[in-house]
Amino acid sequence: MSATDAMSLFAREMSVREGPAPSSLPGALSETATYAIARDAFLLRVPNGLRYYYERGKGVSVSRPQAVPEDEIALFLNGSVYGAIAWINGYVPLHAASVVQGAGVHAFSGPSQIGKSTLAARLTTRGLPLFSDDVLVLDLGDPDIIMCVPGHRRSKLWNDALALTGAEAGRPVRVTMNKYYAAPLGGVYTAPLPLVRLNMLEFRARERPSFNALKGAERFARVSTSFYRPHFGAALLENRALFKIVERISRQVKLGLFERPKDKAMFEDGVSLVSAAISQ
Repeated sequence: MSATDAMSLFAREMSVREGPAPSSLPGALSETATYAIARDAFLLRVPNGLRYYYERGKGVSVSRPQAVPEDEIALFLNGSVYGAIAWINGYVPLHAASVVQGAGVHAFSGPSQIGKSTLAARLTTRGLPLFSDDVLVLDLGDPDIIMCVPGHRRSKLWNDALALTGAEAGRPVRVTMNKYYAAPLGGVYTAPLPLVRLNMLEFRARERPSFNALKGAERFARVSTSFYRPHFGAALLENRALFKIVERISRQVKLGLFERPKDKAMFEDGVSLVSAAISQ
């Protein structure tokens, strides 16, 4: 299946309808209080009463209590549900925001609130279209190239990130959060492209930001921490299969480490550093 076919698959599998969703998932390979995942199905139980049920080939059913705003459906649909659909259908989701430079995708991975979306949103103002926000799905169907499936077309930014990037706040991501959807100022890219570089983000106690290539065993170690909802993948795949995925990404893709201070006064210097590095 080509990456273009993957876009059609996600459009179909992510189709949503409001209706009953079960409270349990028979045959689950892994289950917690909030989720259950099986070979061909996924159930998400949100503490506010929202429930999402995905079955391969049938899309997503959402059970929404009356008190839960309809806008809140997208938050979990585009997060955990999207990640589960990727894993179940043989794709690999990374916890990464990404932009397009030249003929390929440059991704930025790291834990929540490390600034992935903020960095990508700011890079779009320098002529690099947004490719994905928060989750980047990889298509490993071709052994010679790792393709990326275009992701969500809006950034999700906190108040301080809006100020740093110059983006305009849209609808709130959630009524209880000071986080907003924002249209990328440099536009979006909507066709599949190869993954050129995967960059890991870290805060470090240093005076200035730095950007360096990852080498040796650290490449493998860093890639292994970049999956989105890795526990879903671990439930569906054997350790050997996951090992092969990590090994392939670390072998076929350029890997970098972007370290920066938390001082927001250094943010623009870091953006310039990254912009220069990925343009080479």
